[in-house]
Amino acid sequence: MPLIRFPGLAVLLLLISSCALEPKPNQYQLPVRPNQPGQGAVAELQRSASEALQRDAYQQAIDYLQRAIKIDPRNPHSWHYLAEVYWRSGDLRRCVEMVERSFSYSDSDDRLDRVNRQLRQKCQQG
Repeated sequence: MPLIRFPGLAVLLLLISSCALEPKPNQYQLPVRPNQPGQGAVAELQRSASEALQRDAYQQAIDYLQRAIKIDPRNPHSWHYLAEVYWRSGDLRRCVEMVERSFSYSDSDDRLDRVNRQLRQKCQQG
């Protein structure tokens, strides 16, 4: 009954509760390169890899990302994602290799470079 007296409060509560249910972005949601051939397929493969990673299906995530890299071998985000999968799976040597590949194609993308440096440090520390 009190919400009927304050309809604005009811709307505000609904808005706040809907915001709380939105998934929080993680660093695995970096953008793909726009206006490049095959980027829709690359984005879909990256999304599939992210879902596989959330289920700890590392080999499946690796397979998706390797397919994305075959479509666009110079996409630094796919290389970063692959490094992330190797880090999570415990293959630290491959993680560092993939981070270096991501760096080589990043074209001075400051955000990606920062995330890559953090990931490389994690991989090197074990």
